[in-house]
Amino acid sequence: MTTAAFLLVLASASAHATWNLLLKRSAHKTAFFWAFSAISFAVFLVPAIVVTAIEGLTPAGIGFAAGSALLHGGYGLALSRSYEVGDLSASYPVARGMAVALIPVAAVAFLDETISPAAGAGIGLVVVGIYVIQVEAHTLGDLLRPVRALGTPASRVALLTGGFIAAYSIWDKAALDHLEPLMLVEFNHAGYVLIIAPLALRARAMPFRQEWAERRWAVVAAGVLAPLAYVLILTALTTNRVSYVGPAREIAIVLGAVLGVIVLREGLGPSRVVGAVLIVAGALTLGLAP
Repeated sequence: MTTAAFLLVLASASAHATWNLLLKRSAHKTAFFWAFSAISFAVFLVPAIVVTAIEGLTPAGIGFAAGSALLHGGYGLALSRSYEVGDLSASYPVARGMAVALIPVAAVAFLDETISPAAGAGIGLVVVGIYVIQVEAHTLGDLLRPVRALGTPASRVALLTGGFIAAYSIWDKAALDHLEPLMLVEFNHAGYVLIIAPLALRARAMPFRQEWAERRWAVVAAGVLAPLAYVLILTALTTNRVSYVGPAREIAIVLGAVLGVIVLREGLGPSRVVGAVLIVAGALTLGLAP
């Protein structure tokens, strides 16, 4: 991975962890997600139209755009639900960790990418770190706590979220052969707006109105940070392997843990410190891998 791409990944991780924090703090997660996605769609609509007019849009590009919209819409629903039934410090690592495990395998299987030994070691460190960060090891039995937690609704939804992340990462990597990053991100947000709308704009409750009235600046901030984070990742993907970029962006887990401690007052045990160190080491290894 090039130095420029690695810096893009770090910037993306910062933006990603921040908008996830804002989503977690909202009262109606699905409505908040829809609201900031609608803002993102509106903000980037004109630039996306200009880029499309310049670059053109092929039938293949339309097909990839539609598939990406569906995958991202499903991801938005799953992520919102995961924060409704689970904690940020649990759901975020499980979802991102699931993606880390799946992306390299899928990239090798479907995109004919290869993984160097150094990159493989980096991916391994990230996966182990994500596991460790969830362990509160007071006894030997606690080491299996993350495995036992897989049966809970929060973990199941988080795993589903991770599956969507892996799926759209592989799909969007292929889509970049037919769409510019800005165009692709705009179609992603079209998927969020269309698929999540029935839940966010329910006739009786109208949770969107409450979120906008109470957290409009948080909605606006997330509306800028979410697409920015993904545009940075897509830009890095244009010249680098998805099997490297995908896992490297998981340094956001560490940033999310820090935000959780400072803003949400979550505890930071020894296992989380060790897990964070392992994730950083794995991300750095990926960043330096050829």
